[in-house]
Amino acid sequence: MSKEKRSFHPASVFHQPFGEYRHALPDGRVCIRIATGAGEVDEIALRCACNYGAGLPFERDERIPMERMWRDGARDVWQAVFLPRDPRLVYGFDLRAGRRHFLCDESGVRPLPKSAGAIDGFHFAHAYPAEEKPAWARGCVGYQIFPDRFRRRDVPGEEPVEPWGSRRVANEYRFGGNLKGALDAVPYLQSLGVGVVYMTPLFLSDTSHRYNTFDYEQIDPLLGTKEDLRALCDALHAAGIRLVLDGVFNHCGLGFAPFADAKARGKASPYYDWFFFGEQYPCGYMTFGERWAYMPKLNMKNPDCAAYFLRVGRTWLREVHADGWRLDVSPEVYPDFWRQFRRAVLAEKPDAVLIAECWNDAREWCVAGDMFDGTMHYVLSGAIWGFFAGGALTLPEFDARVNRAMALYPQQVQDCLWSLLSSHDTARMRTRCGGSLRRLRAAAFFQMTHPGVPVIYYGDELGMCGGEDPDCRRSMAWDRMDGNPTLAYYRSLTRMRNGSRALRLGTFRTHEVGADGVYAYLRETDDGETALCALNTSGARVRRALRLPPQLAGERTLVELRTGKRVLVRGGQATLRLAPGEGWALARERG
Repeated sequence: MSKEKRSFHPASVFHQPFGEYRHALPDGRVCIRIATGAGEVDEIALRCACNYGAGLPFERDERIPMERMWRDGARDVWQAVFLPRDPRLVYGFDLRAGRRHFLCDESGVRPLPKSAGAIDGFHFAHAYPAEEKPAWARGCVGYQIFPDRFRRRDVPGEEPVEPWGSRRVANEYRFGGNLKGALDAVPYLQSLGVGVVYMTPLFLSDTSHRYNTFDYEQIDPLLGTKEDLRALCDALHAAGIRLVLDGVFNHCGLGFAPFADAKARGKASPYYDWFFFGEQYPCGYMTFGERWAYMPKLNMKNPDCAAYFLRVGRTWLREVHADGWRLDVSPEVYPDFWRQFRRAVLAEKPDAVLIAECWNDAREWCVAGDMFDGTMHYVLSGAIWGFFAGGALTLPEFDARVNRAMALYPQQVQDCLWSLLSSHDTARMRTRCGGSLRRLRAAAFFQMTHPGVPVIYYGDELGMCGGEDPDCRRSMAWDRMDGNPTLAYYRSLTRMRNGSRALRLGTFRTHEVGADGVYAYLRETDDGETALCALNTSGARVRRALRLPPQLAGERTLVELRTGKRVLVRGGQATLRLAPGEGWALARERG
């Protein structure tokens, strides 16, 4: 089809003057995005001017070329990142489709008018710089610990615990994993290249998962003491690792004293409005979910309830030197509480991080920057599971979902999203893969070369298996460490990632979706550090030429970041040699 007759649908053009489509960066630059129908538009120029000054704004506008960043199958998402001459902006979009030009402004999409006075621009009243995300929390390697099942030392003799390795993994069985055991594992975590540890709840409870908290101001004695947690934090910090705690502020346990008082005394209790009592609920009060009567839901609209948990949030950062919170069931909590919580926590520790547990699109919670720095990126996990684990997605479908996920958030938020292959709430990745280590390793390569914080669920690096909760919570297989090739592979992946700014902090753009199963994508930082990743997702060995992007095509040799091997460049191409499930990350040689 000629360019002159190309289909262009004005209704497919989309821009919203807020959120991920328009935001300021911490350094004063502005990011503006627009979406168009896939393949319908050849070029877009952002027309940007100051809203004040003599004459009409668009008579003195600046034209900034926009880059096509992501394609999700149905649409292209374009982006311009620039430093405005004045933070009080007015802007529109000049779109070219073949030989035709269109304007997108507040009045809609129409043929480009001849008069600048006819442009009804979008207004960015004042582009105040965004709050900086903690540098340590962007792009590092994470590690999730389920404390009861990770490691134990000196378990109190009076507490009955399961033998390590027992298959009785239901919530009522406790294995006695504790903080002293986790302290013993700090050298292991350091050798694995971990930058942040996330521990599921530590506070007093009667279950192994401890999401039914009895006392938010006391460490569960089976785990240890406040002093043990402080010692663990300090040891992790000495090893260059941060610690994030799990805050369960959507619900509590039946043993939580305010709930027990409210349940016993009814409306006479000062804590009655901390909860949601009513005959419409099967057990007389609202709970987490519909069938978990042992986890009553908290009411964060109650100022006294909110004040208690704001104090909890500050106290543990101060007293044990923790570095932030992962907040359980965050979308179901009164939103303004999270704004209060963020202010309270950052007043206590300015570089603390706050991560939401949101299983879906989390823009409401993360983009504005007034609640969370990022979320557990289950949107991306779903794409990974659908492609690497079960074949529910084709490679083009997987790429479309990855691109859609990239377009959801500003880059700073992307850098803080926790990408997960497994967690305490999901089946383990190897089990999803039918036991295949090849597919697990392919997924791990993608995870470690994608933006965000790749979080390793304890034991995945050893190739542990486990079905849905609670089977995914088996005790850590410490006896499988020696000579474990999967552990060696994970260590090579984390070394690769930690040694490359492009892999930690670069943007993501698809480079190639090969018919032979090769998936190639480009990671690039603002200052031009570049890595081209190529992953063989097929079951056959691949040997062929790989076209290089202009950023790397002029080099004589490149280095493969995981292995350190040199790769010769000829005619703007490199010869790709990948076994099934194997990946390369190519970059310029240093020095």
